[in-house]
Amino acid sequence: MSDLNIVSYNVRGLGHPIKRKRILAQLKSLKSSIALLQETHLNDVEHNKLKRHWVDQVFFASCPKSRGRGVAILLSRTSYFSMRKEVKDLQGRYVMVVGSIEGLGKRKP
Repeated sequence: MSDLNIVSYNVRGLGHPIKRKRILAQLKSLKSSIALLQETHLNDVEHNKLKRHWVDQVFFASCPKSRGRGVAILLSRTSYFSMRKEVKDLQGRYVMVVGSIEGLGKRKP
């Protein structure tokens, strides 16, 4: 079984494509299994842009009335996470995910 690497960042906004790319590159270089991002300042459409070839699942909460707030959980392809329940704050302050991780360290096809 491989290590489980969990990274938490207050990113202070990911609206700029260059900053978003750099943060995602940093998370990849750290071999993050799970990345917890705070203050993403993204809407629902932009949160889906966080999905990359190494990111399998993105769970997020956005604030529809402003570009403030926002949180995201990124799960790598090596995490094999099976979600049972997701709870989002409608103001983009939190997202909670309940599930299980199996076969950690094996890359999905």
